Amino acid sequence: MSAFKFTNADGASRYGRNRVLPAAGNAYLSETEAAARSPNFLFDEIKERVARGPVRFRVAVQLADEGDTIDDATVRWAEERPQRAFGEISLREIVANNAGEQQCIIFDPIPRVDGIEASTNPLFEPRANIYPMSGGRRRAAGGRP
Repeated sequence: MSAFKFTNADGASRYGRNRVLPAAGNAYLSETEAAARSPNFLFDEIKERVARGPVRFRVAVQLADEGDTIDDATVRWAEERPQRAFGEISLREIVANNAGEQQCIIFDPIPRVDGIEASTNPLFEPRANIYPMSGGRRRAAGGRP
């Protein structure tokens, strides 16, 4: 995950990385268990879970420490770095035309909100330019404007 510069209302800034954490915790499959599942088992499983009730994820920001690399997402930070609660995502339903709607999603890696800025990671700008082009091609291939 790339680092972002977070600035509070008092003007104090700190770099951090977003972490999306399942509120129900993590579950891992062995290689054997994973091999026994269908290629799309996660898509099937999320539909079943949402049907039973909202699926929640906590959003936290892991704060950088002095000397942590902020411009290369491949460099891991120590797990002991503090995390601050940032919000929650709650999945409540699967859209009727899920596959078609996915073709409309365009991910923008650069935050467009006050108080959050991209770090100096050199991949932010190229990704921000390429993703809209990719989204346009996906929509055009699906017959959407």
